[in-house]
Amino acid sequence: MLKLLYPIGATLCTVLLLAGSCRAVNADESSSEIRFGIQGHYRIGTWTGVRYLGDENVTTLETRDGDGAEVLYEQVGTLAPGDWAYVVPGGEAAPLTLRVGDKSVATTRFPLAESPSRGPAMIPLGMNWIVVIGDTLGVDEVGANKLLNRDASIAVSNPSTPGDLPDSAIGYDGVDMIMVNSKGIELLRGLTTKQRTAIRQWITGGGHLFLTVGEASLEIFEAAPWLQELLGINDPKTTTIAPSAIETYTSTQNPLDNFTGLRLPRERGTVLITGKTVRRVSIPVAAVYNTGFGQITAVAADLDAPMFQTWPERLDLITQLTGNVFLTGQREIPITNRGTAYADLAGQLRSTLDQFEVKRTFSFSLVSIILMALIAVIGPLDYLLLNRFLGRPLLGWLSFPLVVITLTVVLMYEARPALENVNSDSAPDEIVRCNRVEIVDIDAISNAGRGFQASCIYSHDATLLNVNLRQSADFKNLTNAVQQSLISPMGYPGETYGGIQIAIEDTRMPPYRIALQQGNSASTQASIGTLENSILGAPLAARSSKSLQTLLRFEPKLATRQNLTRRSGSELLQGPLVNPLPVDLLDGMLVYRNWAYLLPTRFPAGDRIERIDTLRQKNFRWKLSRQTALESSRETEEWDPSSVMLPGRVAEMLMFHDAVGGTRYTGLRDEPLSSLDLSHTLSEDRCMLLGRLSNDLTTLDLTDGDTSIETVGQSLTMIRVVLPVTSTKDL
Repeated sequence: MLKLLYPIGATLCTVLLLAGSCRAVNADESSSEIRFGIQGHYRIGTWTGVRYLGDENVTTLETRDGDGAEVLYEQVGTLAPGDWAYVVPGGEAAPLTLRVGDKSVATTRFPLAESPSRGPAMIPLGMNWIVVIGDTLGVDEVGANKLLNRDASIAVSNPSTPGDLPDSAIGYDGVDMIMVNSKGIELLRGLTTKQRTAIRQWITGGGHLFLTVGEASLEIFEAAPWLQELLGINDPKTTTIAPSAIETYTSTQNPLDNFTGLRLPRERGTVLITGKTVRRVSIPVAAVYNTGFGQITAVAADLDAPMFQTWPERLDLITQLTGNVFLTGQREIPITNRGTAYADLAGQLRSTLDQFEVKRTFSFSLVSIILMALIAVIGPLDYLLLNRFLGRPLLGWLSFPLVVITLTVVLMYEARPALENVNSDSAPDEIVRCNRVEIVDIDAISNAGRGFQASCIYSHDATLLNVNLRQSADFKNLTNAVQQSLISPMGYPGETYGGIQIAIEDTRMPPYRIALQQGNSASTQASIGTLENSILGAPLAARSSKSLQTLLRFEPKLATRQNLTRRSGSELLQGPLVNPLPVDLLDGMLVYRNWAYLLPTRFPAGDRIERIDTLRQKNFRWKLSRQTALESSRETEEWDPSSVMLPGRVAEMLMFHDAVGGTRYTGLRDEPLSSLDLSHTLSEDRCMLLGRLSNDLTTLDLTDGDTSIETVGQSLTMIRVVLPVTSTKDL
């Protein structure tokens, strides 16, 4: 009987403990006064907005980073109730404390990874997150099945009031797409200047907007003129469109009536559906337009109108226009037998940067020789010397530990950190190592610029670091004004970065601070000021490393502006090419669609190539995959997910993951850093000048109190410039 009662009692105790832990997470009554992300939805490892609706002001938000260390986010000034504050949660259900100075105002935790359709929840990377301003168009029901009690496979945030939307672009850091339609006109009218600027900066910085512009398009543009500006329409006009093009595109058996839609521009962008007006005039019905580093999918129809609401193929139309994989939530499954702890390119990047010369590496053959020598010494040689030659077998009790201790001391000495190889006047132990990869993008069409820097800092001794971003002279010559400069921890527990979560709270490490500041900017697009921050007192344990990332947004200053031309009916560019950068470009190329024009090894600043067609051309996808053509076949260099020795190759994959084949080629997902992939910009009306820079544009300035800390390590800076392309028939 006792044997039967024991498992039942143990099960009941487990259930009670789990219930108690769940209550502990949500027990604080103040959690009802805190709003997380957008309608309670957020992602870990990304900037997340937090609002406190209580009666007191807030100055600091305390949470944990991906390493479990306590971090205090000092906000810009004192936040009144309802104002937005921004933090980076380091894990699921990470603790959150709101403070005024040293006084705790509220304590709670971020929501758990539950179903987003049922309330506040953490959204995993495998689930798409869409913010809808207006009608959800049925997207929130994708994958749902009431009979099987299955929730939707897409996270949809549908704000009802303007206050639910963040007032900074970093509040949309984890969002995959924003949808806008006529049902959201009143919400668009109520947005503040900061909120409108935030959405616009998110789109031009690499976001995706799905916009329906039918009969209500003029009202949408009246409520949000910035949407009209992003589409590049000076004089918006509507017309009556025949539905045959949409019916053919979706292969529907349910006919539609004529509908009113906006005259979309056809001289740029990529037309997805070409229809006709009732007067049989050709007109784009759906098209994709690049704006900055983002894109807009526009449909010349009000898909929230009664006719489309009852049309069974409405969701099929949306999924085909935006990508079936994108909306259905069926992500490509990566190869599982890759032999790595991480499942994403971000994890491979972090592991690549976490390789330092201080860590000596030994080949397997050398280790095998050492083990064979040890076996030979304590085996045959020990027997022949002590037993046969000396005749003292009892000396083996002395010779064996002596040989082992001697060999251990020798190996420990040879495996010591290679600190003495650093050429510096500073003491070797005082030098901090920092490996970094920097990717800077400039869009010469919309005059937008952004930068991403991933860094890994290694310290031989335990230390507390102050981290600031230092801009080089070349970067200042390249920039009119900096609109955003944010440093934050990079990486979090889970298979994405290859980490194993043991405990989110690490009480051994002292807390550190991230101080946000609001600076002044001369840019007309940054009238709300420059958002920047610094890290104060970041702890590094002895012989440990910490990963950081930097997000930049700036207004570029190019030496020259040019329009490249292509031959009508072909994909070949012609005419001259001028380096518009104030710095030399190394190992550069000019990429148009799937063709790469290889530039000289060094393309000096302001230099001119008279004829582009004289440059050697190569298939761009072949170049990325190191593919070579043989007499009867082609050979492609396979991607090694476990390789951590080539940061340049990892950077190439991050910059053009979809162009090279995506997961099918790398065997890894590309989710946290997917905004770096500009494969979609390789369209008909634009090309890309890219290459490597000899000097860093930005670096991390590390100090210990008032003492500057010297850093050494590997560094790579890549730059991409998007240039317009005009067809000769349009000239």
